[in-house]
Amino acid sequence: GWQRDGMQRLRNFALVYPQADRKLTPPDVQKIAEAFLMWHGNHTWKVVEVAPGADGAIGFAVATPEGSVVARFTMDARTARVTRTG
Repeated sequence: GWQRDGMQRLRNFALVYPQADRKLTPPDVQKIAEAFLMWHGNHTWKVVEVAPGADGAIGFAVATPEGSVVARFTMDARTARVTRTG
């Protein structure tokens, strides 16, 4: 079951080949994080405090509509790997 579903998802996006260095910028990271929230149906939380950090990482936070930070993350600008930092 789950393997078949995973393979179907891979086929759906087979036209897009991941690049070794994604060369992400802070606006790119903001779009990706916002798209992740939308993908999961969250239309209320916001992506805030997007800024370059150390070691090629770009930091950002997810906040409620009132501005309370829910969590903080970094995204590697080269690999797009996300790490929760707080």
